[in-house]
Amino acid sequence: FKDRGQRMIAAGDPDVKSALQIFVKDLDIVYAEAKALQSPIPVASAALQQFISGVGLGLGRKDDSQVVKVYEAVTKTPVGIKGSGDSAVAAKEQKEGDEVGDFWKMEDGTLEEILEVANEPCHFVALENEYTRVLKVKFVPGYTTCAHRHAEDSLYYFLVEDGLKVVNHVKGSAPQCDCMDFGEVRFGNHKEDKPLVHKITNMSDKDMFCIDAEVIKRPPVVSVIPLVAEYHELIKTREKCRVYHFTLGPGQSTTISYTFFYLNIVLRGGTIKIGLGCSADGSGGISWEEDTKMGDTHWKEPCVNMRIENVGSTVYEAFISEWR
Repeated sequence: FKDRGQRMIAAGDPDVKSALQIFVKDLDIVYAEAKALQSPIPVASAALQQFISGVGLGLGRKDDSQVVKVYEAVTKTPVGIKGSGDSAVAAKEQKEGDEVGDFWKMEDGTLEEILEVANEPCHFVALENEYTRVLKVKFVPGYTTCAHRHAEDSLYYFLVEDGLKVVNHVKGSAPQCDCMDFGEVRFGNHKEDKPLVHKITNMSDKDMFCIDAEVIKRPPVVSVIPLVAEYHELIKTREKCRVYHFTLGPGQSTTISYTFFYLNIVLRGGTIKIGLGCSADGSGGISWEEDTKMGDTHWKEPCVNMRIENVGSTVYEAFISEWR
């Protein structure tokens, strides 16, 4: 009460000490862990819903104390003494449009702020450099994301076993049902075409798991021709990238040269042994083992004569996504 309570009743918007949307991410992590442990957290679950409501009201980048406005909206009763200009300022701020910070007017007349995709509570930045930004997208069945905007061309990898069903509501269009197979890869042309502003509802009975890899910049080294190598299948080609499906069964090995920068995303995990400077039988040079799991993501530089061996008991599958 001494800290946030004072900011709740102050006139105008307080300085942002901690953004409200951060609470959504943090409490969602708490919720997911509690669910995995089968531990009830009724108070934290209730709090999470209020902070989600706050983001829906366009308060995501406001100070977290402004969750109080959720209760003001429900009860129509102001808390504390508000400045006389607050209503005019709020009206001015709620500008409809397609940019981050603009508002999207829903069918029921409510306004929802459009968030930059990395600020949407279910999108977590897993990797970022000058060539790419990779976000992991996870949320529970029945959940709908906040309105968010994709402005970079992106590769989308869908990692829900048995497939995924969603309702995709793109701004300016009616909501559409969509289905994605396990291991399906799509490309979104958001920069050269038009930014994507949308909301997604998970209609499956499993948690959503998708990886969004933004194709931001051409690396200094690229390959003119596609890779032709054993155990590699070219599954997608676009002007900025190529995607290969790499499959290695137990006991199988290959020596490969990747003459390009690439993103490695594990589809089916296992134990693999990596060797550099090794002979055909794996002796000599340096080598190490990696235990991998679905969704592991790494940015890799070009390499020559890298030996990969599946030393586990399950099939190892990964996407090798070439930046070009």
